[in-house]
Amino acid sequence: MQLRKVFLTVAMGGMMLSAPALVSTAIGADDKVTSNPEMYSDRDRSKAVKSEEDKLEQALKTGEEKGFYRRELEKMGWQITSVNYDKPDYLEYEIVKGKDSFEVQVDFDKQSHKATKVDVTTNIWKTDATKQALTSNKKVAYPNRTTANPTRYSDRDRMKASKNDKEKLEQALKTGEEKPFYRRELEKMGWKITSVNYDKPDYVEYEIVKGDKSYEVQIDLDKNSHKASKVDVAYNAWQTDATENALKQTQARR
Repeated sequence: MQLRKVFLTVAMGGMMLSAPALVSTAIGADDKVTSNPEMYSDRDRSKAVKSEEDKLEQALKTGEEKGFYRRELEKMGWQITSVNYDKPDYLEYEIVKGKDSFEVQVDFDKQSHKATKVDVTTNIWKTDATKQALTSNKKVAYPNRTTANPTRYSDRDRMKASKNDKEKLEQALKTGEEKPFYRRELEKMGWKITSVNYDKPDYVEYEIVKGDKSYEVQIDLDKNSHKASKVDVAYNAWQTDATENALKQTQARR
């Protein structure tokens, strides 16, 4: 009897020791932090590309006709990878140089054919041609046709459609809560956390996906109270492979 008691105690002890180890492994697998997060973090990359965005906005001045914008972009070393729109009153390019991509949006006066407004935006919804140019680093020819179904890729179009979801997220992810609250709230709202770019005592950053939509949730935490002092929801322009794969799976099911 005594030997049996000792055996049971050891066996139970083994179970008690192994169970937390298994739980820890499972949590670690789900919460694995992105390697090279600075490549994918919108907060990091936005700061890095601001200089290029400013240069483009200065060079692509209003008051010019359509041909000027293609010439100026190519002169600056940018490749035009997609032409989402080419109308008498509106032109929209996706452009690539190195690892950077922007969307150039030009409004024209129908009478004078000269630009009245030029916007340069971070290219969030990229066409396949743009994605390929970013990964291949090869020179691409100017597109010989406009993008099929441009509303899927035009940032101007998609921003309007996705603004409602962004506002809902911003309202739900209130400040003053501890870190676990945000994960629970996102999952409750049907969002899948596809990547954890940062998980620090003072900052956590998630990439999230639902359907064909993706955002980046940026949470600043107070080191003493461990509660959020600031929560930003950003359009997810620089997506990890895990996020892109989740979006592709949604697209394949449609």
